[in-house]
Amino acid sequence: MRAVAYWLCGALSLSAGCHAPTRSASADAKPQSVLFVGNSFLFYNNGIHNHYRRLVRAAGGAQASIYARSMTLSGGRLPEHRAGLRQRLAEQRFDVVVMQGHSLEAIEEGAAFGEAVAEYAHWIRSHDARPALLMTWAYAKQPEMINELSAAYCEVGERVGAQVIPVGWAFDYVTKDRPDLELRTGDDKHPTLAGTYLAACTLFVALHRESPEGLAYRAGLSETDASYLQQAAWQVLQDSTIR
Repeated sequence: MRAVAYWLCGALSLSAGCHAPTRSASADAKPQSVLFVGNSFLFYNNGIHNHYRRLVRAAGGAQASIYARSMTLSGGRLPEHRAGLRQRLAEQRFDVVVMQGHSLEAIEEGAAFGEAVAEYAHWIRSHDARPALLMTWAYAKQPEMINELSAAYCEVGERVGAQVIPVGWAFDYVTKDRPDLELRTGDDKHPTLAGTYLAACTLFVALHRESPEGLAYRAGLSETDASYLQQAAWQVLQDSTIR
């Protein structure tokens, strides 16, 4: 694996202003319930939330307490979740709510995206939960997208005080470091199983602040590929300005 420091000099040059909000003791607590809100990027390969949950259980044993649920709309934008999210928050308590926008939403519909994130972050906090953003990844044939995506997610995250989980950066790193390991399907957008597993590992690191390296859950991937993706997720978060 190439040194992440070298990679940071290029693809992550726009990350300098992307800092996590001031953390409290509760922000460092490992979540026991997480709601994911987004679209098909989340539900491919039996759902990122299911892979995340299995990583948590692999880390904590069969008795590990974790509840993960997903609200998705195929091709959906965040504003389309307004009614559903408000109802779900009223019905059930979550420790963290992870929001994921459409692959082009943060770039092409930045104002609406930012307004929805701000509105939802307010609701989420009013229900004693933490808001987080899942930074999406660039299309396979448009790798430069990551610069605009990271800038948009970081700006909104910092403005509303929401944690940004840099899945997009993890995709960018692995795509450059292991081009033989396909993270996107033939449509150049949606995640392969390896892509979903990488996203789940990145979520695990960001939300639990511990490495997934050595965890037995591999999602059916080879031990070599799963171990590499676990390590990549850990290194990206260690070297990222987002904590």
